[in-house]
Amino acid sequence: MFHQEPNYEPFSLRRSLSRFFHQKSALNILIIINLSVYVGFWILRMFFSLGAFLFNSDVNISLTQKLIGILACPASFHTFLLQPWSMVTNLFSHVEFWHIFFNMIMLWVAGRIFLQYLSEKQLVTTYLIGGVCGNLLYMLSYNFFPVFAPTLDQSMALGASGSIMAILAAITVYKPNHELIFSLFFTRGRSVRLLWITVIFLIIDLLSIPHGNAGGHIAHLGGALYGALYSLLFVKKQWSLHSRPKTKKKKFYTSYTEPPQGRPVSDEDYNFNKKKQEEKLDAILDKISSAGYDALTKEEKDFLFFASKRKNYE
Repeated sequence: MFHQEPNYEPFSLRRSLSRFFHQKSALNILIIINLSVYVGFWILRMFFSLGAFLFNSDVNISLTQKLIGILACPASFHTFLLQPWSMVTNLFSHVEFWHIFFNMIMLWVAGRIFLQYLSEKQLVTTYLIGGVCGNLLYMLSYNFFPVFAPTLDQSMALGASGSIMAILAAITVYKPNHELIFSLFFTRGRSVRLLWITVIFLIIDLLSIPHGNAGGHIAHLGGALYGALYSLLFVKKQWSLHSRPKTKKKKFYTSYTEPPQGRPVSDEDYNFNKKKQEEKLDAILDKISSAGYDALTKEEKDFLFFASKRKNYE
């Protein structure tokens, strides 16, 4: 017998990237926007650097800082009022390669899990509003806590980390027992619940606030707080309403003493009345056979009329 080996498609980075960029998934679009902004920023910095070399000046540093200042969300409320767009533009802006590298990996992993259970519209909503909530908590913290007062005017937030934490927290609250398989080198893969992964990230952010990049860690917590509340108060509530079992309605039938449009009665009353009325009908029929139809009273004639009408409906 002829046996054909299965046809496995060899891995191709070019083919994988082509598929990624041609897919219309909301998750892919979010990643592409982040990458496009980073590449555009990198190209501008390259031109700034070339201009600084040719004209022997430090224009590269000043223009780069001005561009970052336009895209980043400032901690100062006064500065923010002059550039309100920064509340959103900073969610798609990265300066350092490793910053966007790890953020996009996290967005890809958390987003894929999110889309297994929830919609693309909910993904985009969580990304945007979660990032904005992270920015708001960042701004409130820097304007409220005295420890940040010396750096208030110079501090700014940049990056998608708050939005990513919102997505991660939302899907964790929705499906805390979702399992991820981790394998290290040649060891056997082990499953870890999504809940514990998110808890570890949150603990790291909380403990890292006093040790550098306090604004970034605060923004992470703000995004996670929104994601958790969104899933807990809205997504899970809607899910429970749609999945609640419907109560079985009690059946009602038309009264046996009246036409079909009569008053509804329960199963037990219907059966009892039916038996009682059948006995009365038999008695009337016996009276007709013995004494004739004219011997019936008006009440008995009406009952016989309604009984014949009911038979036509049944």
